[in-house]
Amino acid sequence: MGSLREIHAVARAELEKKISLNRVSLKYPFPERPVRTLGLVNVDGDVFNSEKFSRVALLRLNFPLYLAVRSTFLRPRMEFDLPVFSAETVITGKKRMFLVDVHRTGESGKHDDSALFNTLIMIREKYPALLEKAITIGGEIQSVFSRAVCQVKIAEEQDEEALSLFREYLGVFLEMVEKATPLSGESLDQARCAFEGYLKTVIDHDPGVKGYKMLFGKEGGVKRALDIFFDR
Repeated sequence: MGSLREIHAVARAELEKKISLNRVSLKYPFPERPVRTLGLVNVDGDVFNSEKFSRVALLRLNFPLYLAVRSTFLRPRMEFDLPVFSAETVITGKKRMFLVDVHRTGESGKHDDSALFNTLIMIREKYPALLEKAITIGGEIQSVFSRAVCQVKIAEEQDEEALSLFREYLGVFLEMVEKATPLSGESLDQARCAFEGYLKTVIDHDPGVKGYKMLFGKEGGVKRALDIFFDR
């Protein structure tokens, strides 16, 4: 039976069927054990780029006892003006918070993503048991997610179903990236401008970034988040 603790092995396997991954040298190399946690929290992961991705980030946080976090973030290069793929798993003993989504980094009204979201929603509806305890994070960050988001609380025995849904969402996303062609000129400038608004929302409100600030301080946390997820 598959475990959500191994979601990054699943992601790597699916990615490597489609693209060549190049490891990124981070400003703050993994693994790290934040001084603020007396070395009890282990921050580790793998960060790559590729021909069409500026970031493929697979981040792992292991806390004492039964708490673990697995973050997956795939950001296509700016010139393709595509959504990002994001997945988050928080494991507490036999309980999980599981989130997977494909959402825009800019203003959603400027793009017609209806076909993409309809496809993802059809996939999501194949897993009714996963959706029994749907949740929302709340706050400003909730506005970033698409209508196709799967955001739920599940039990350990549902890990395999969650991984299956994850694979299907990732497959749709990778197929879209594979077919994408780059922008240039004014269209590319507009995409860059829209991205800056999204980035500000993430830095100010994303729970993962807030967690990094708690672990490494405000300045150190933001620097690490930008380096890991946004090649800055």
